[in-house]
Amino acid sequence: MESTVKPKTMGQEINLLKSIRRIEPRNVALGLLLGCFLVTFAYFSMTKFDTFRFFMVNSPSTENVATPAGAFVQNMVSVDSEQPDTGPSRKESFSKDVPQIDLDNEAQNVPTGGENRNISSINSNNSSIISKIDLISEESVESTVQELDDSIIEVTKETTDACDKKHELCSTRNESASNKASTNTSISSTVPPSIDWKLSDTTIENKSKTEIKKQVPLCDLSQRRIDKCEIEGDVRIIGRNATVMWVPSPESDGGPDYERKVWQIKPYPRKEDPAAMSHVRIVTVKPTDGPDDAPACMDHRDVPAIVFSDRGYTGNYFHDFTDVLIPIFTTARRFQGEVEFLVTDFRIYWIMKYLPIFKNLTKYDLVDFDSDEQVRCYKKAYIGLTSHDDFGIDPDRIPERYTLVDFTRFMRTTYGLERDIAEIPIQKTLGRKPRLMIVARAKTRRFMNLDEIVRAAEKLGFEVVATEATNELVKFSVVVNSCDAIMGVHGAGLTNMVFLPINTVFIQILPWGGLEWVAGNYFKRPVEKMKLKYLQYDITPEESTLIDEYPRNHTVFTDPASIRRQGWNAMKEVFLDKQNVRLNIKRFRPTLKKALKHLNSEDS
Repeated sequence: MESTVKPKTMGQEINLLKSIRRIEPRNVALGLLLGCFLVTFAYFSMTKFDTFRFFMVNSPSTENVATPAGAFVQNMVSVDSEQPDTGPSRKESFSKDVPQIDLDNEAQNVPTGGENRNISSINSNNSSIISKIDLISEESVESTVQELDDSIIEVTKETTDACDKKHELCSTRNESASNKASTNTSISSTVPPSIDWKLSDTTIENKSKTEIKKQVPLCDLSQRRIDKCEIEGDVRIIGRNATVMWVPSPESDGGPDYERKVWQIKPYPRKEDPAAMSHVRIVTVKPTDGPDDAPACMDHRDVPAIVFSDRGYTGNYFHDFTDVLIPIFTTARRFQGEVEFLVTDFRIYWIMKYLPIFKNLTKYDLVDFDSDEQVRCYKKAYIGLTSHDDFGIDPDRIPERYTLVDFTRFMRTTYGLERDIAEIPIQKTLGRKPRLMIVARAKTRRFMNLDEIVRAAEKLGFEVVATEATNELVKFSVVVNSCDAIMGVHGAGLTNMVFLPINTVFIQILPWGGLEWVAGNYFKRPVEKMKLKYLQYDITPEESTLIDEYPRNHTVFTDPASIRRQGWNAMKEVFLDKQNVRLNIKRFRPTLKKALKHLNSEDS
């Protein structure tokens, strides 16, 4: 049974081989070529070209490189430059997902002619076709493949050797090539056009370089206390004209692009207070169209500029600090002296009073902004100061995270004060009594029984220094720094707390009138931020001299809130300007004991 079947099978194989050998090689080649085009056409009809990766081939001159679809990518690759890094083998460099192009074999068979040599790379699907006739012997397969390759290359030479003359294709080969080229043209027209990937990359690169910057405002009006501007680039300032200009010159290329809008800024941190702002000069901040639209620089600075006003409520000791000195510290300290101050509403006597502070913040002379006729040029400028709150610094809103402790330490360093932290327990550590400073006001909110207060404090164990604050800060700061506690009726004189060492005591005597918010916002909160011990004593109507002016059943005593609702001026007139204090020593003594306990406690 087996001997009968086997000859029959062998006969079938022999007949099949003979029939295949009788086929003319050229007909096989043409049939396979047509099959290749049909498979290629079906493949590219279903392919998403935006996710397909094309590879380019280098040539000594201008090239027409066939994409896997058979279309050409023209004038893309140079021989000497921009050759793709193909690694150890050009064949290995191709993606497995991309139909392979045999660069080595195809390059050897590409004809040259004229000035340009055209290279055609054909999608090699031969392996998939030949695999279908796996019954042929290995030797026959190799022979057939070689014939197919020779035929395909010959046809390819004739169909792809075209030139581009004024966007019209013309044949550069013999007549037979011209006839066959017409057939190739009809097939090629069904595939997608070539994509110049090098051109696309260049376009994307140029787009990123010329990408338009988003314009930002020159100034920020969103803050509660002050409108301010922070400008980078080519900044030109003319103080006499109260004008700050941003110039879109090459020097500004690395910085932000600002909105073409003019701003009117009053650089003082009381923008919601018309009375304070009425005396502050307006500074105009604006962009220009370019260098030709701006005045030429007369003085170049490599350090930033800060423009601010010293008017408003300055002259009041408390407002000197809360409106200017703390904000200028918060704004300028980071520059370590490498910053220049331009002061509008310049008042020389006020500047001189706080000159040690300014000299510790800048290495440069202060500029009288309003009288300055020079065109000063900077790379960065600030118009207005960083101001977070009354007598406050919010470390979360500044990169350096400065606090009021940093500010008071800066003040003690500026005035050369020795004590930074109180040596508690005072009695045991220093061998002396704790020292208490009583700020004795000479006009309003005076202590009417100052001598009695001093005696009571001394009897409890304090060394008492009773004095009125003076303008001679260099001397007075030393006295304050030598004390362990300070007390006084609510007012600007208590601002001298900035010279106290850390962990000392602050006692605020609150006048009658329901002034808890004023006391808490202006002193309690800042004192605690300075790491001082805060104590408060609220007087009764009987401890106020208002009892001598108004009957006990007057609105001043029965409904003080109605006075406050009339506005700041009405409240100030009654509860601050007309009122003095006569402390009840028996009632006040527990407050003094708390202060003394803190200063002599080993746990403080």
